[in-house]
Amino acid sequence: MKARFMLLLCWVISSSIVNSPEVKPVFGVRVAIGANSSVTSFVCYLNNGYTLSRQKNVDAESFVKIVTGYWPSIYNPKRIDYFKQHNIECAIFTDSITLKPVLGCLPIDSLWKIHFGTYPFNNNSDIGWSNKYHRPSPKQEQFLFNRYGIRQIDSDYFLDTSFWMIMNDVMDKDWISNYKSLY
Repeated sequence: MKARFMLLLCWVISSSIVNSPEVKPVFGVRVAIGANSSVTSFVCYLNNGYTLSRQKNVDAESFVKIVTGYWPSIYNPKRIDYFKQHNIECAIFTDSITLKPVLGCLPIDSLWKIHFGTYPFNNNSDIGWSNKYHRPSPKQEQFLFNRYGIRQIDSDYFLDTSFWMIMNDVMDKDWISNYKSLY
């Protein structure tokens, strides 16, 4: 009985001394046609230093509202504008006529160009940066793996630091030229 008590006491003391790591948000995007016929799928996680947990898949507008702190959430309880922190021009604006919130984010609007040579739906005639019609060329795929850790463009997410890198890169003219030149 005394041994159990001592063991329990040691456990309580040692577990109270160990600092638990700070939980931080992790944001990501997958650039592929999803179930909702969107070319991007956004995800939020919590990283406790060991694992990613509390996965939440959201649409682009909800994602920007979470990441900018426009909405309170467990992924951004301090309502920090992470886009602003990473020098990315994404925000929720108030429409002057309807007074409703509107998404304004050019990098998100450009992400599809990484995957597709032309926009995959009929409502847009823009040209993408991919050198194949419905997927990147082999050299582009190798580049995506080397720079962002993306093994399979149709299933992998640009997560955490890779997410912030791709959001900046799709606005960089030199990066775009380099990506388009990979055959």
